[in-house]
Amino acid sequence: MSYLIRAAAMVLVMVGALLAQSARTADEENTISIFKRSQKAIVHINVSVQETRELEKRTSNEAVGSGFLVDIEGHILTNYHIVEASNRIEVYLPSGRRTIARLVGTAPSLDLALVKVDITADDGIEPLELGDSDGLDVGQKVIAVGHPLAFHNSLTVGVVSALNRSVPGVPPELDGSLIQTDAAVNPGNSGGPLLDSSGRVIGITTARIAQAQNMSFAIPINAAKHVIPDLIAMGHPYRPGLGIDGVEVTPELAALFGLPVSAGFLIEYVSPGSIGFAIGLRAGERVIVLGEAAYVIGGDIITAIDGKKVSRPADIAKVFLESHPGRTLQLTIFRDGTFQRLHVPLMEMHPKWQ
Repeated sequence: MSYLIRAAAMVLVMVGALLAQSARTADEENTISIFKRSQKAIVHINVSVQETRELEKRTSNEAVGSGFLVDIEGHILTNYHIVEASNRIEVYLPSGRRTIARLVGTAPSLDLALVKVDITADDGIEPLELGDSDGLDVGQKVIAVGHPLAFHNSLTVGVVSALNRSVPGVPPELDGSLIQTDAAVNPGNSGGPLLDSSGRVIGITTARIAQAQNMSFAIPINAAKHVIPDLIAMGHPYRPGLGIDGVEVTPELAALFGLPVSAGFLIEYVSPGSIGFAIGLRAGERVIVLGEAAYVIGGDIITAIDGKKVSRPADIAKVFLESHPGRTLQLTIFRDGTFQRLHVPLMEMHPKWQ
C-alpha cells in the first residue's frame, strides 16, 4: 500500500512539473535552454597585481570580469582592459574549480585578451559556438551572461538596440562597429558573451555608459574571430599597416580646400621605411593652418581598397586587420588628376608562426 502511495506521489510531482513547464512560453524555454548550455563555457575572472616589498607582500589593483571558453584546449576569450594591469589571473571554471590562467595574447586595439587554463576531464566544459555578427538586425533577441559585481552566473535579456556604434575613446579598428544593446550590464560583465537566440556568441560585452540606462556595448564576434588564431600563434594580431597619417575627406573639406574628390583619405604624412613608403605613396607639401588644426594639402587621396570605398582611418584599419599574410591589396588613389592603382603586398609571417 505504501508503495502505491509513493508511486502516486511521484506521478503527481511529475505532472506538476510538466504543468509548470507547459506554462512557460517558447521564448522563456529558449532563454532557459541557452543559459543552461552556456554555463559549461562561461568563467569568472579575478585579476590582481602582486607587489613584493622586501619582507612584505601585498595585493593591489584587483578587478573582476567574465570570459568564455572558445575551444577544448582551455583558451578563454575576455576583455583586454580586465587583464592589462595584472600579473596574476585567477579563473573560476564552470565546474567550480579555481585555477591560475596563463596570458596567451592580447589585442589592446580591440580590447581583447586570450588566456589559457589546464582543463581536466572533471571540468565538463563545452566551448561556445561563435556566430556571425555581420548578419545581425536591430530588434533581435540577445542574452548577456557573466558575473556582474561578482554575482556568479547572472543572465540578462534584451535586444540589439543599434549597430555600428562608436563610443568616446574607441580605437580605430572598432570605430563605428560596436553592437548596442539594452541588456543590463554592470561591472564584472565585461568579457562575457553576448548570445543570440541559438546560443551562439555574437559579441563580447565590453562597455557601458555610466550616466545612461539600458545602454551597453559589445565587440562584434567577427572582429575576435579574425585575431584568435594570431593570439594563439604570435601573442598579438597580425596587423600590417601602411605607415601613413592623414585626414578624412568630406564634401565640406573638399569644398573648403578645392580638393579634386569629395570622399577619401588624404595622406598628410608617409613614414620612411613603411609599406606606404615602399609602394610610393605621396604626402602633400602645402600646409594650411585653420584654427588650431594644420592641414597638409596636395598628397595622394586613397579612395578605395580592393574596390571597397574608404575614407576614415577606421575603414583602412579594418581592411588591414582582416587581411592575411601573403595577400596583395589593391589601393585606388587619386593623384595628379587621375585615379591610379597601387599594389600592396603583405609580408608572409615567419615560418615559426605559421
